[in-house]
Amino acid sequence: MSEEVQKDDSGVHWHSLKSEETLLKLDSRPEGLNHQEASRRLEINGPNLLKSPSKPSPLRIFLSQFQNYMIMVLIFAAVVSFLSGEITNAYVIMGIVLFISLLGFMQEYRAEKAMEALREMISPVADVYRDGQLTSIPADQLVPGDIIFLEAGDKVPADARILEETALQAVEAPLTGESQPVNKNEDPVDPKAALADRASMVFMGTIISYGNCLAAVTATGLKTELGKISGLIQIEEEEPPLKGKLQQLAKQLAILVLIAAVIVFLLEVSRGLPILETLIIASALAVAGVPESLPFVVTLTLAYGTQIMAKRNAIIRSLPAVETLGSTTVICTDKTGTLTRGEMTVREIWTYRRIEVTGSGYEPEGQFLEAGRPIDPKEDDIALLLRIVVLSNNAEVESANGGWRVLGDPTEGALIVAAKKAGLLEEVKGSYSQVREHPFDSDKKRMTSIDRFRDEASLVVSMKGAPEVVSERCTYILGIEGVRPLTDEDRRSIRSASDEMAEKALRVLGVAWRPLEDATLDRDEVENELIFVGLVGIMDPPRREAQEAIKTCKLAGIRTVMITGDHRVTARAVGAELSIGEDGIGDSRVVEGTEIERMSDEEIERTSIFARVTAEHKVRIVQALKARGHIVAMTGDGVNDAPALKAADIGVAMGKAGTEVAKEASDMVITDDNFATIVAAVEEGRRIYDNLRKGTSYLLSCNMAELATIFVGVMIGMPVPLLALQILWINVVAEEFPAIGVSVEPAEANLMQRLPRRPKEPILSRGLLAYTLGIAATIFLGSIGMYLLALQNGEELSYARTITFATLGFATLYNAYSSRSLHHSVLKIDPGSNKKLLAGIGASVLAILAAIYVPFLQAAFETAPLRAESWTAVLAVSFTVVIVAEILKKTMPGLRL
Repeated sequence: MSEEVQKDDSGVHWHSLKSEETLLKLDSRPEGLNHQEASRRLEINGPNLLKSPSKPSPLRIFLSQFQNYMIMVLIFAAVVSFLSGEITNAYVIMGIVLFISLLGFMQEYRAEKAMEALREMISPVADVYRDGQLTSIPADQLVPGDIIFLEAGDKVPADARILEETALQAVEAPLTGESQPVNKNEDPVDPKAALADRASMVFMGTIISYGNCLAAVTATGLKTELGKISGLIQIEEEEPPLKGKLQQLAKQLAILVLIAAVIVFLLEVSRGLPILETLIIASALAVAGVPESLPFVVTLTLAYGTQIMAKRNAIIRSLPAVETLGSTTVICTDKTGTLTRGEMTVREIWTYRRIEVTGSGYEPEGQFLEAGRPIDPKEDDIALLLRIVVLSNNAEVESANGGWRVLGDPTEGALIVAAKKAGLLEEVKGSYSQVREHPFDSDKKRMTSIDRFRDEASLVVSMKGAPEVVSERCTYILGIEGVRPLTDEDRRSIRSASDEMAEKALRVLGVAWRPLEDATLDRDEVENELIFVGLVGIMDPPRREAQEAIKTCKLAGIRTVMITGDHRVTARAVGAELSIGEDGIGDSRVVEGTEIERMSDEEIERTSIFARVTAEHKVRIVQALKARGHIVAMTGDGVNDAPALKAADIGVAMGKAGTEVAKEASDMVITDDNFATIVAAVEEGRRIYDNLRKGTSYLLSCNMAELATIFVGVMIGMPVPLLALQILWINVVAEEFPAIGVSVEPAEANLMQRLPRRPKEPILSRGLLAYTLGIAATIFLGSIGMYLLALQNGEELSYARTITFATLGFATLYNAYSSRSLHHSVLKIDPGSNKKLLAGIGASVLAILAAIYVPFLQAAFETAPLRAESWTAVLAVSFTVVIVAEILKKTMPGLRL
């Protein structure tokens, strides 16, 4: 065995070597390896598998949930409560901690499965020559130098250099993004050829769609192109923006609570208060300063959003992805199947006239238009062309699951659909019987069929293929006057029309025929002196709704960047049809993958269309955009998209065409593979984030008011205005029900006309923080004022605390209703448009009254029944929150969502 086989050999350009050079380099031979040599190589190279990274144990995942600052703050409050003897408080808080941690554990435990899905893409069995005999072995036993046999329908089990082939085509879309089957042959190609252009190679995980071949295995396992991608998928994911913002907020709250508790502890100890009583006060401060409901409400808000998105064909796999999607500034989208239908369609026919064909996809509905006017497709030239493409065709179209699907090659399927649109398909198939077929050949670039019309003796030759190849075989042409000799001018016209159609990203086929009166079926003889009929232009058309969705993105300040494995011309044409690059930042020029490596982050940011890209290029694009401060959503469906899906702020996989690898690497799966669904999900994400900010402002204003009430009350030498259990009741019960209602507030009408918020902006922007503090100050002043007034009037301490408890509680409810909008008056909002909020406020009213009037709760919370005049004062003072909120909305132009 040669030294080079023992190495990884990644430096060898196998696609550029001749077949015999490949075998020499691999120390192999056409009849394959013997079993002894294969076993030795297997021991050196290892099994043909993709290794999984080490996975954290379930216990480790669970324990990691407690590294959250919000959880730490809650644990601190529980410890203080326990040490001060407030056992009930401690149990309640720890119950909240346990619930939040279990929820986080369940989400994280099912997240990392991309590597397992990658392994599933390897064919379990491979046909290989061992000791000169073709045999089937487990695919994980393949080694470099093995000679494998592949035929249509096989999944390629390893990277291999083609030695011999017959009409070989492979579907490489899962690996390269190329939307069409790729022609393969054994001829060497340029050493610098991009992955998608290595026609002499077949790659692990791709599928043979046509023909067959013998190939020499050049790489197995992690050394394959698929294996290299599996390494890229292990990119360390960054912390979701929302999680980071909540962590920062919780950290700031923890510091604030700690400082307040230390100050109060030292002050009370200096006043001679026993340490136990001081700890009780510190416990009340800790509970007041921590928004116990916030983590729960945030989780519920995101979960509710996922349910709404699921109804709109967007399945969320990671809860923080909801918020991240709503803050997206750039959507990097694949072309095939996302912006386009993923279904080839005949768009144009050229004979002696130019015909437009309407309709999209495989649905056999549409018109044939000349100069915008409908024509009868059964007219001579169109009918003849459609008859030829039906006869030289092996595809079929059938209805399935309420739609239509093609069985066979997508391009041939498009031709069949065009004939069905014209009402000619069944007529042609019922009138002709095939005598001989000369299949498409990657060298000859044409397909020819010889058919007999009913019971007649004469035969008909039908050919389709590359325009230049077909026209070379023709000596006549169908003109407006009928069949005439083909001139040089005609050939120039054919070439010009073909080039013009290609510039529109159409895949162009030439069509020709001839009557065959003698009995010869020899290919060279029948494929001469044909009559050139015309050209057919086929493309994967843009989705009708994609263009509207891209316009919506522009209004919302979101850039659309198209990243495709297709050719530059195709990318340019689709980009122009969808107006991609006309956003004021990017441009409509097309950059190919090989150029990306030389580009700066700023240059990449300005580019809106990328073609012929690899997995590494996609990751580079995402990283460059993120480095420029963007929140990036990346869509994809293939194995080659998985690394970029992981690297993006949010990965969006396609549900229909997407591989399991892409789905497992994503944060969200679009079940209808539609770009418009992504934009709808962005809108929903914005609504959710708006409501998260409203809810956060609402909860924090209440908690800050509670903290200030206790802190100031103690600082001026008064008894603690509120007990820890009273605060906990307001925080977890009275606040939580309305907070849930705020979290499901319907979207505002101008939601998708706003620019994206600044990615690094905190949950509470400067304006929103000022608003929150203003509301907190109002609630605090009302509560402490009512407390001091009650004590001054000679009320018992329990009665004064009950007044404070009721004032805080009802101010919280008024605040919840005012929080429905932070820049519109609540008087202009339909009260019935959020019934959940009204129900939550009603439930909270009952909870507050129960704590005051239900005997066993009255004893637990140490409250006293309030008199009517006290209730009048409580309701009047707490209502000032609504008045102040309206004033702040009017006078604070910096308040923004």
